[in-house]
Amino acid sequence: MKICAAQTDIIWENKQENMRRSREIIETAAGQGAHLVVFPELSLTGFTMNPELAEPPDGRTVQFFTEVSREFGIAAAFGFACRHDGVITNRLCIADRGEITAKYDKIHPFSYGGECEVYTGGSKLAIAEVFGESVGLSVCYDLRFPEVFQALSEECSVILTIANWPDKRSEHWTALLKARAIENQCYIVGCNRCGNGGGLSYSGDSAVYSPSGELICAAAPYKEELIYADISREECSIVQNSFPLKKDRRYDLYRKFYER
Repeated sequence: MKICAAQTDIIWENKQENMRRSREIIETAAGQGAHLVVFPELSLTGFTMNPELAEPPDGRTVQFFTEVSREFGIAAAFGFACRHDGVITNRLCIADRGEITAKYDKIHPFSYGGECEVYTGGSKLAIAEVFGESVGLSVCYDLRFPEVFQALSEECSVILTIANWPDKRSEHWTALLKARAIENQCYIVGCNRCGNGGGLSYSGDSAVYSPSGELICAAAPYKEELIYADISREECSIVQNSFPLKKDRRYDLYRKFYER
């Protein structure tokens, strides 16, 4: 499967213009043979705390990406503020050729930035089967919590992290993406926004790491760019079999550590 990570400069809280630009990106990526196009967190608004921009699960943003994915015969990973069951969650969805095949509510709202005052954290992991690859879903601050990635990597050949990760902590972003690839022996795709929004500056630094932790591709900082990588389940198996790290994990013991 060929993945495209779209490092975009999201126009602050302007869904219509961001839709127009996202459609152009999907058309370009499809023309380059991409099967899955990944957009940053809260793809059409930026990291907004405005509850008025939240939508129902089948709202405008979902309809847009569903229709465009059908039109170009590919899958798209996108995020939006989802209003449901009396709460708002920071949701990541996969639209695959006209169908929503996975939805994930960010488990760890960024309390340091006030996200938990607007968004409620999710409680379930999500995995999508996309063009023959098992794809795990995570959002931004989740990257700092390795348990999520360990659980997803039991099944996934690739894990996506979509983000609005500010440039003042960009070194953490890069280090954690690589670490998650090394310790989980799967592909890690980090798609971050660039530019400015909501009073914050974003360098982007979107990147894809291999199951052995090697950098496959990276976007230039502070610049809109599409980067591409080929994902192979077989490569994951080769790495995992040649250095069988996971068989030495002691889940039963780790659980006891938390019970103290």
